[in-house]
Amino acid sequence: MRRERVSDDIYVFTSDLYAQVTASAVVTREGIVVIDTLPFGTETQEMIEYLNALGQGPIKYLVNTHWHGDHTNGNYLFDDSIELVCHKKCQEAMLQYGQAALDEAKESSPLLEDAVLRVPDVVFEEGEMVLHVGNKSIEMALMPGHTLDSTVAYVREDKVMLAADTVMPVPYFVWGDRHKFLESLNALENYQLESIVQGHGEVLLRGEIPIAIQSSIKYLKFIEKKVSELVEKGQGPRALEKLTIDKCGKSRIPLNGLVQDLHRANLEILYREMTGQLHPN
Repeated sequence: MRRERVSDDIYVFTSDLYAQVTASAVVTREGIVVIDTLPFGTETQEMIEYLNALGQGPIKYLVNTHWHGDHTNGNYLFDDSIELVCHKKCQEAMLQYGQAALDEAKESSPLLEDAVLRVPDVVFEEGEMVLHVGNKSIEMALMPGHTLDSTVAYVREDKVMLAADTVMPVPYFVWGDRHKFLESLNALENYQLESIVQGHGEVLLRGEIPIAIQSSIKYLKFIEKKVSELVEKGQGPRALEKLTIDKCGKSRIPLNGLVQDLHRANLEILYREMTGQLHPN
């Protein structure tokens, strides 16, 4: 696990074990707010122990940004006194899909042997919720796209966006909605931002942010146009192989190359939708 600070009071923890997943912690005068967990218990436990050792007060809240296990598998390791918070859509998705997803993940990884599904019980249903803890205001907003329950957490005082999978090296919408993704990426430009913590990969600094957001917007529009053209020409799914990630405006390097798999999955879901094999969300 890699640890860094993006401001005096905000720590980012990045998994060494799976897809450079990030979790974050906001340290306040009245305790700590954690945003997401890491995929495996060993790293999540290491994060908890580090935060407890800071001597900056207890962990008061754990916020889940969306239901996917790589961001929620560690929920069960947090003390019962800690309130678990998420959007109502996230709670519903975890109740519907969480156990089956965890069981499937356990089959492929012994590191998840002890993991237990734990669903947040403090929810918000409107578009936004603000946690006021100590000297910090953490503004949570629904930003669907990656998933329909995806949220972001904006630390107003630090101008830091803990964006989870709403911002990734390649936007990935197989579980979500590409149209809503575009809306969410555009909405991010309304915030004053010093840095963005991506759900996977490196922290984006102020000068990188507008370039990264526009790059993802262009990518989503470009692949929709290109897949649509293939379908109109009556070409089969093998034609998607020509649309490499590089040709679609994104690098193949981030996340140790995993972005190429995400890109291919995006193309496949688009093709299935456009050929009537899948109903759009």
